[in-house]
Amino acid sequence: MGKIFMVRHGQASFGKKNYDNLSEKGREQSRILAEYMIRTGISFQAVYTGELLRQKDTAGEVIQSYRAHGLTIPDIQILPEFNEYRSREIMMAYMHDVAQEDPDLQAAIGNLYEDRKAFGRLFKKVMLRWVSGEAEKPDVVSWRDFRDGVRSGMRKVMAVCGLGDNVLICSSGGAISAAVQMALDLSNEKAFGIAWHIVNTSVTTFAYNDGQLALASFNQQAHLDLVNHADWVTYW
Repeated sequence: MGKIFMVRHGQASFGKKNYDNLSEKGREQSRILAEYMIRTGISFQAVYTGELLRQKDTAGEVIQSYRAHGLTIPDIQILPEFNEYRSREIMMAYMHDVAQEDPDLQAAIGNLYEDRKAFGRLFKKVMLRWVSGEAEKPDVVSWRDFRDGVRSGMRKVMAVCGLGDNVLICSSGGAISAAVQMALDLSNEKAFGIAWHIVNTSVTTFAYNDGQLALASFNQQAHLDLVNHADWVTYW
């Protein structure tokens, strides 16, 4: 069997003008992950990311660490199927509809990027509405289409990588939850529910054989536990 190590990107830049940049903590999380993988003897025969900078830079930090140790690791291959969903577009399309149903959320709209709790409450309600497929918006990619794109990407990887290969995919929480859904045949709501728990640079592993995908582990964060600092565990 082959093995896929699907990694969520390091901490990005929440509240900044461009979220799609790793913070310095995000870069260090990625280096901590690489050192852990090196110490545990994991080698990779293929490395994939989506097109997002935070995904590519997470993989780049891993590659740089491996090569600094004199270890062979392939260059990044980019598959847009591993991009994250467009959360800003989804928020803009649905947030006023959702806030009208909950007066407590009306005030949160004006304070989203200063108040993480307010953002989290509204974001969760918006995303659950989007995932449900209710009242789909014509200019917004549906969860169904996003999920099917991730599945297509996983099938492409399984088709070209060998059965004895270890494959690194640096992606995002939504894509990882869609891959878990593919392996476990979860409902849309249950699949998206697990996305809230996926830690930056955590590792979710899959075994694959003959086009079949099986979940081997979810949201591993031993590399962060070993540095013994709770503040290394982040979710944005």
